[in-house]
Amino acid sequence: MQEDILDHFRRCGRKVSDAITSAEIERDKDMGKGADGTLTKKIDQIAEETALEHLLNNTDFSVLSEEAGLVEQNGDGYVIMDPIDGTNNAIFEIPFYCISLAFTPTDLSDVEVGYVKNLKTGVEYHAIKDGGSFKENKLMNPSLSENRTVSLYMGENAISESYDIPPQVRRVRSLGSAALSMCMVAEGTFDLFYHRTPEEETSLRITDIAASTLMIREVGGEVYDKDGERLNMGISPTERRDVIAIYDEKVKEELL
Repeated sequence: MQEDILDHFRRCGRKVSDAITSAEIERDKDMGKGADGTLTKKIDQIAEETALEHLLNNTDFSVLSEEAGLVEQNGDGYVIMDPIDGTNNAIFEIPFYCISLAFTPTDLSDVEVGYVKNLKTGVEYHAIKDGGSFKENKLMNPSLSENRTVSLYMGENAISESYDIPPQVRRVRSLGSAALSMCMVAEGTFDLFYHRTPEEETSLRITDIAASTLMIREVGGEVYDKDGERLNMGISPTERRDVIAIYDEKVKEELL
């Protein structure tokens, strides 16, 4: 079943990629607020409509999406979807935005299939529970290097502790897509993904991170909450949590 779900995710990714590139789109046109309470842009709407059409016509799983919320069906399990993670990048033609799709029978702790596709470059990541994580179908196996590079949110909503990290590392990046950035932790390009905000009200949703969380856990890494506990989240479009992701415990010991 997991391979069948992954096949549906790949086909869904291709359809969304085609939909947002095959016609002229007012990418930044506001379309109202989505189920998560944030503004929906035209490009988000087109991507979600395309993805939902494929998933609802080809599977019987309920679908949790950033804009539509929970669309219920009769099957056992949930698809957790962000049709476009990195909307601002897509609007400004920065080639770092993706579709993120995950399947779970219950919640974040039990994700069985994860799929992320960069919608500009076409690069694909996927993971199957107990089956490893892959980039372009090549097994990912990150290893520690001497120089640390981290993905770190340092915007106006960042907590003060975020600023303690840059002096300890060689490079800091903030690229605008949590899903893709966490995939880059799984491949070892980034040693740490760190996104924390006061009271978590502007932090991350399960739709942002479900697929890439599995990818990190499948390479032997871990995704934590603000208290350093193994992160879990329920099937909700509005719950937000701080996220700290590593592929090796030594990174946590050194930097946090």
